[in-house]
Amino acid sequence: MKTLTTAFVLLAAIIILPTQADAGRPQLYQQRLEVGRALLEVQSTNVAEVLPYYTDDIEYHDPIVDIYGIQAMTGFLYQLLGASPDLVTVIADETLAGDTYSATWIMSGQFLGVPYEAKGISIFKFRPRSAMVYYQRDYYSEGDIMATIPGLDQAILGFRTYYRCAVDPTFDCSLDGPPSASGLGVEARDNPGGLLGRDNRLRSPEQLRRAQLEVGRQLVEIDAGNWTDVLPYLDSDYEYHDPIVDILGPGTMAEFLGRLFAGSSDLYTTVEDETLVDGVYMATWTMAGMFNGAPFSAPGMSIVKFVDGTLQSYYSRDYYTEGDIMVGVPGLVDAVLGFRVYYRCAVDPTFDCPL
Repeated sequence: MKTLTTAFVLLAAIIILPTQADAGRPQLYQQRLEVGRALLEVQSTNVAEVLPYYTDDIEYHDPIVDIYGIQAMTGFLYQLLGASPDLVTVIADETLAGDTYSATWIMSGQFLGVPYEAKGISIFKFRPRSAMVYYQRDYYSEGDIMATIPGLDQAILGFRTYYRCAVDPTFDCSLDGPPSASGLGVEARDNPGGLLGRDNRLRSPEQLRRAQLEVGRQLVEIDAGNWTDVLPYLDSDYEYHDPIVDILGPGTMAEFLGRLFAGSSDLYTTVEDETLVDGVYMATWTMAGMFNGAPFSAPGMSIVKFVDGTLQSYYSRDYYTEGDIMVGVPGLVDAVLGFRVYYRCAVDPTFDCPL
């Protein structure tokens, strides 16, 4: 009896101890959520409160600036929020997977007295087993700010019109555009997502997770050679957005992709970091190639949302800055570079401003 009792106690200890060891994980998870939100929602009045969440070797990037170290990050935040004292950021979607927090957001306020609003997405990386952030990258379009500045607004408006004429089948363009998807021999189905039917539902949660990761990656790494393969994964209510276009419906998406890759046959996207939480896939990437003859390379980040329990995507949005494409277009490069100097002079403590 004593032997059985001892064995029972040892078994109980084996079962209980891992549970106690894991007890801190929900607390760390919540701390990381709160830190990620606090860093995104920082305002001019509470910069000092969020700075301790960064490591001394913090690395920060956005479409224009690159910051290294806590001293430079401190100066950047104070200068940024000094230039945008009424800045407000509202978080939309957020995920936390392992040591990576990602979130989409809408930012509004004034930059040096000029009002603007911008949609964006961010990724934060935490040190293992801590709530300290050592890496942050914000993705948004500088064009949303340029569009509000007299003298630069025409440049961004001109590029957006040029781009929509080339790729957006819903845009009433006065210029001659490329052929539609049907003209390229592609049938734009009304509901390509229905092709998968009930076979799209997977019983195992792990099997579903792996399959959603694969589909999410495929939707982001889409290219001229495989874009028709993704059409069956688009739900009947699918919508797509990027900094310039808003595409509603899988049929319209098929025509959009046909136009995009007709003018960008060598366009390739490579996924870097990726997460999947509760049917929401987020990934950072680098896109490179030619757009209508202009070479470019652009970092970006995407969000893909799946219908619950399926491989059907009902929403995706790509975040990048048009400036990375515009710098390769004669007549627009000066406007982009001029704005970037203007912006860095205002917010980047490491920049030797020529103005």
